[in-house]
Amino acid sequence: MASRSSTPTSKFVPLPPIITNNTDRQFLQGLSSYIDHEMTKVDTNDDEQRYIIYKTAFNKIIEYVTAYQPILTVIKKEYEDTIEAIKKAQSEASFLHAKLKSMASEPSTIRNYRKRADELEERIVIVKKDNERLQRQLEELRRKRSEKEKQEKQITEPPKRELKKDNRLLPGLTLEESTDLPLLYKKLDKLDKQLKELNISFKTRYVPKSQKIQLKETLDNKVSFRDELLRQGQFYKAKRLRLKVALEAAQSYNRVKPPHQTVGDAVIYSLAKARGMLKIQQEKDQAAAEQNQGGEGPPREGSPPVQATTSSTFEDDDPNKEKEAEMMLEYIEKFNELFEDGKYDEAAIHAASSPKGILRTSATLAKFRDVKKRINGRSPLLSFCDALMSSAGTGSSKPNAHLSAECVECALKENRIDLLSHWITQDRLTLSSEIGHMITNHSHKPNCQALAQNIFMRLHQYRDAVVCYLRQGRVQAGIEFARNKAPFRHDDYIHVLRVCPSLQLLHVLVEGQPRGSSRPLPVGVVIQTLLQEDNFELALQFIQELQNTSSIDDANISAFQAAVLDDTKTTEEEWNGLVSLLQDQDYEDTALSLLASVTVLTAMKKALHTSKDFEELEQTEEHSQGS
Repeated sequence: MASRSSTPTSKFVPLPPIITNNTDRQFLQGLSSYIDHEMTKVDTNDDEQRYIIYKTAFNKIIEYVTAYQPILTVIKKEYEDTIEAIKKAQSEASFLHAKLKSMASEPSTIRNYRKRADELEERIVIVKKDNERLQRQLEELRRKRSEKEKQEKQITEPPKRELKKDNRLLPGLTLEESTDLPLLYKKLDKLDKQLKELNISFKTRYVPKSQKIQLKETLDNKVSFRDELLRQGQFYKAKRLRLKVALEAAQSYNRVKPPHQTVGDAVIYSLAKARGMLKIQQEKDQAAAEQNQGGEGPPREGSPPVQATTSSTFEDDDPNKEKEAEMMLEYIEKFNELFEDGKYDEAAIHAASSPKGILRTSATLAKFRDVKKRINGRSPLLSFCDALMSSAGTGSSKPNAHLSAECVECALKENRIDLLSHWITQDRLTLSSEIGHMITNHSHKPNCQALAQNIFMRLHQYRDAVVCYLRQGRVQAGIEFARNKAPFRHDDYIHVLRVCPSLQLLHVLVEGQPRGSSRPLPVGVVIQTLLQEDNFELALQFIQELQNTSSIDDANISAFQAAVLDDTKTTEEEWNGLVSLLQDQDYEDTALSLLASVTVLTAMKKALHTSKDFEELEQTEEHSQGS
């Protein structure tokens, strides 16, 4: 019992031995050979790769020994945590070492920077001193050079003659004309032109003799070339005349067909007859020419010239016109062929560049309009319009107003504002008011209104241009333009107000000017115009805003009262009608304010009228006393 009690006991379960049989030994030998084999493949100095190999071997042992698997897993985890802690400590140590090194070198770096800055400042001072020295030397050299030039000028230049001031009148001008500045400018321009002509005449009057010989040779060459062309022309005209006579003879033979004559006989006989007539005509012309050369004077007025007589027989038809007509027919046939084949882009370019504009017509445009299909995102009609505008800038004339309007309508239908803007900027259209209104009515966007404004400005239709200003929201600029650059009348302002009524426009028309200058429209006319257009709400809002705004000239009264006092166009009956309307609509405060302003205005008018009557009475009494 005593021996049993002395034996130590443990709470852990006893573990079996690691190597118990031959299989375990084989496993250990294979594991050892695996480690040796893998170590030969890696760098033995690289701890990370060696760690991976032993880690893999340890995993294989854990998988093989199932009885020791828990404790081996714990051991493996402890090893891995220790290794990770060592790695982390090494990385932190390297980082802290680098940081410590940089902090240690920071004073020396700052010291080096300061030393470099001091060196650069010293160099700057030296450079400045050198610049000042060089500047002084340069100024000294300039001074010496100027003195030398003055001395040379005094030696070489002769003394200038002092012109005496001539107080006489200009020859050919009266005293009034001599003081008329525009007339003197015109005379000066005329004298400048005469001086230029004299200089050109002086330069071209005398030329080298060699140039005269050269010009003579050039003239002789051109004369000989002209004679050669005349001979060729005469030859071709005679040949054409013979062909024409033969053709007419053959046609007349085919119509009659005589039994005892062939076509060749008829042609030969006609040619012989024509040759005889031509010979007789030439003899007459030669005799007339000899008679003129014999001194009998020029031919009588109305008689045909010699050359015209001979050439009249050859110019019954103009072959150039026939050739031109054939070319135009071929051009039209080519266009029809392209159009029928569906090559609308090529047909559009072909028609736009047609000679003499034979296809640049509304009929061609209508033909493209009938095609409803779209190619490359646009219609054939737009292709033709674009080609038409492109050809207008390459030497062809611009399309007429009607054709231009149709092209603009096509561009607007396809919403190609960019293309339309390009046409107008490059001056490819014949502008008209119709085009401007089409663009204005298409859209109220600023880009469309700006294009329409450009057109109306070019056409000097300033009323429509101001409307475009307002539709862009540029009310102040539009009214300034109407007042200064295109002086508006009373009716023009009313038209603009009817077309584009807005609060901003109302304020600019009534309130925007100081009392020293006239307002574009009286406030009563503005309100009456709004009421005529059934725009009572806008008129009421405008009146209320004016009542809440102080006058520009006098802060003690409202802007509405100042505008009413300045209004001399609106009658008392119209003001009373407006007051009644406001009372009927239950706007008592606004009506009361308006009635007070109208009452003050009426009293001022009566006082002014009474003062005028009193002045007239005093003038009458003074006149009677003096008489």
